[in-house]
Parts: sequence; C-alpha cells; structure tokens
Amino acid sequence: SKYRPTPFWSWNEKLDIDTTLKQIDEMKEAGMGGFFMHARGGLQTEYLGEEWFENIKKSVEHAQKNDMLAWGYDENGWPSGFASGKVCEQGAAFQQKRLRCDITDKPVITDTTISNVMIDGINYHSYYVVNPYYVDVLNPEAVKCFINNTHEKYKTELGDSFKKLCGFFTDEPQILASGIGWSFVIPKAFKTAYGVDIEHLIPCLFFEIGEYKQVRYQFWHIVRELFCENFLEQISNWCHENDMGFTGHMMLENRMVEQIGANSAIMSTYEYLTIPGMDYLGKTLAPPLIPLQVASVAHQLGKKQTISETFAMCGWNVSFEELRWNYEWLMVHGITLLCQHLEGYSIRGIRKRDYPASLFVQQPWWNEYRYFNDLVSRIGMLLTDGETNFEVLLLHPQETAWINYNDKDNGMLDYYDTSLCNIIENLEQNHICFDLGDERIMERHARIENGKLVIGKQSYSTVIVPPSQVYSKNTLNLLKKFKANGSNLLFCGEVPTLVCGNPTDEFLKLSADCKVSIEDI
Repeated sequence: SKYRPTPFWSWNEKLDIDTTLKQIDEMKEAGMGGFFMHARGGLQTEYLGEEWFENIKKSVEHAQKNDMLAWGYDENGWPSGFASGKVCEQGAAFQQKRLRCDITDKPVITDTTISNVMIDGINYHSYYVVNPYYVDVLNPEAVKCFINNTHEKYKTELGDSFKKLCGFFTDEPQILASGIGWSFVIPKAFKTAYGVDIEHLIPCLFFEIGEYKQVRYQFWHIVRELFCENFLEQISNWCHENDMGFTGHMMLENRMVEQIGANSAIMSTYEYLTIPGMDYLGKTLAPPLIPLQVASVAHQLGKKQTISETFAMCGWNVSFEELRWNYEWLMVHGITLLCQHLEGYSIRGIRKRDYPASLFVQQPWWNEYRYFNDLVSRIGMLLTDGETNFEVLLLHPQETAWINYNDKDNGMLDYYDTSLCNIIENLEQNHICFDLGDERIMERHARIENGKLVIGKQSYSTVIVPPSQVYSKNTLNLLKKFKANGSNLLFCGEVPTLVCGNPTDEFLKLSADCKVSIEDI
C-alpha cells in the first residue's frame, strides 16, 4: 500500500459515514494505497467538530481493515497554519506581515512604522502591512498555537484510533506569497546573529545603497532559519514524538525569485519532511527544477520516498495517456509516490470547477482506472527500493538570488535563474545524472571524504559551480578541500566574488584552472 497512489480526498460536502466508508472501498478497488482526508471548499460539516472527527475515526479504522494508509490534512483549505482562523484571531503578532519601504520628504510615524532612516538627505520610511487572514510562520508561538488547535486536537479526539493515522500533510505554508516578509521575531534574531539592528538597515533590502549585498544575505539567511526552525522543525518534532509521518509541499517551488518571498530557499525545508513533496499543475512541461530539488535532498538524507500533488487543472477531458506522460516525467526526475489532485467527495454545483478534474467515481472510466494505478505503483516501488548513486553535484545558487532581490526589478536574478536551467538542460541532454546542492543542507550534512564531497548518504566526484555571486564560508571551505584532493571542480560562467555577502578573491583563485562554459557542460 505504501507504494500505491495516495490522493487528496476532498471532503467538500456534508459528510455521511456510510458514504465515507463506501468511497474508501471504491478507492481500494481502483488500486489506491491510501488517502489524505482534505477539508476543502464546499464542506458542510463543521471542521474539527464532533461529526468531523467521527468520520475521521471511522475512516482510519476502515482504512486499516482495507490495508490502506489514512493520512490527515492539517488545515481547512490552504495554506496550512491558520487552523481555520483560530491562530489569526490572536492578533497582529500572530498574523502575516509584509515589509515596505517608501522614500518620503520627512520622517513618517504610523502605528506600523519600524524606522525612518536618513541617507544622503533622503528619508526612507520602513513599515509593515498586516494580512489578518494568514499567519506569521516565523513566529514560534503562532506555530505552537496552530499545533495546539490542529494536531493536538486530532490526538485528543481520536483517542486509540490516533495511532492508526499515518501522519499529516502540510499544504503550501508560506512566509509571503511574494515580496519581503516581516515578523516581530526578526529584530531579536538578527541582533543575536550579527550584533546589529536590522530596523535601520531595511532600506538596503529595497534599494542598492550602502552594504546592501551583505544586509540582504544576512536578512534572508535569518528568514530561512526562522522558517525552518520555528515552523517546519517544530511540527516535525511534534510528529516524531507522536510517531506520525510528516509530508506535504511548500508554496512557490520553481524559480529562485519565487522561492525567496515564500520560503527563502526551498531545498532547506525538505529536511524536516518524512516524505518530501511538491506540487505540479496542469498538462505542461517546465524546466525540471522542482522535482530535482525534492529528489536531491531525499537522495542525500536517505528519504526513500518523494511525493507530488499532481493533475490539478488537467481538465475534465484529461486522458490516461496524458496522465501517464505527465507523471512519468516526474518519476524520471525523482518522484516516487503519486498524490492525485483530487478526488471530490461530491461534484455538486460549483465543486466541479475546483481545479478540475475530480479523478474519482464520477468519471466514466473509473472502473478502468486500476490499470493506471497499478502501472505507477510498480514503477514507484522500483524507484523507492532502488539505490541512487550520482557522481555529479550542481550547487544551487539560491543565495545569489537573495542579494539580487529588491521586490522590484530584482537585478540580475532572471539571468541566474536562466543559467541554472540551461546547465540542467545540458546535463540532461547528455544523460548525466546529478543532484543539486543546498547550502544549508551542506552545512549540516556535508564533508570531504576519500576525495569526494559527501552529503549525507551521497558522494560526488564532480562538483559544478553555476554562474553565481555568493556562497557561504562553509561552502567555500568544502570546495577548497575538495579541489585540494585533486577532485573535479568546475566553475561554469561567472565566478562568485562574495562570501556571506563580503568581497573575497578565494573563488577566483579556486577557478583559475577549472573554468568551463555552460555550453561545454
């Protein structure tokens, strides 16, 4: 069952236990291995109410009888974290905030002012804007409130049946959909890390003034740490302590410019998921950065399965052939477990227009769906239980994106995005298997051993440095040791000139005899 598809089962109607159990039997017959019980628009039963939990309890018990895996979904809709509004009710400290900075004629004081900074006769007014409908995922107390109102409630209400639940799916938690996020916990974290006040450096995040590269590097580094530690690690620890799995996917996983505001650096987040996951919409193919990021961390940290929420927006006329090429493209890039989006408890009224199609009993081909599910299950089993040993590591230049991002034109960020995708395309066209290297993962799990760069369970004899501007001190030291062992280090295009945002010539020295062009990869 663990290899078989585990779809989003959209609870979008008035729940009825007889219907609920019948639909589980239908999924079993069609070759599903389990399901995510997903509260969604159209739900007529009180979320986390008595009737809700009665359906949850009966579902996990019936799943066990059917040798299926029942998973919870941690929110009433998405993005995860607001506990159907209970966290947001606690006030601005727990609510999402966006950072702004305006040029003004004179200092401005409002209820949300952070600072006024005069530079060369220009006043920069920094302030925040509150979104009362979502939460501050950087604030550990807000996240604790979310856990208490969701995970702990499942534990209490399910009683003995709680142990039959596999775990929870978290869906698109995000610092901010776009832009520069703010939290009341950032100033203390920044001061502790760097010994200076961030409040008077905020203009550097929006304008190319002063030591803006260093400030941006330090700011986004802190944001990444807060998101990983206060949201993901806190929930991961709760799940681990309660013998629960933890899976799901983040918001905006593709281009580097998208990742910054939403999660700072997405690969760092996958360490905390039992089954790292992603989202893939529609019937199109894009540069495969999204699945490669997920699969790389899974390979390195020994996580045998990866999951993709797939097929949303494929339309009511989607064919088996289209489903197959879509998901095979994901599997060949490292995804091993399918989460179909979605199976509608009902398609009554407007529900049928919810990111269609509903790949469920409403389909005329439902009785033949077993063939498709058997196919992807068998391939998924081989991918899961097989061993991965790639020789090539391509460094991910996400931290270069940090110092280019200004919430406007974003400097050369598009160039670095395109360059990374071009290198990936060239490697794939030459059938060279590779993993991506995230700097936080490397700082926590990398070493040089027997002339190879080892990250967790994977070891690499060739390391490629893409066009980039900055890497951390830890990455620099790893590359120096790697090259000193006579290993194959390649600098492709622009060579970094910064370490942690500060000028350095160390990368130029390293690259002196090992530069290549993107076309030569």
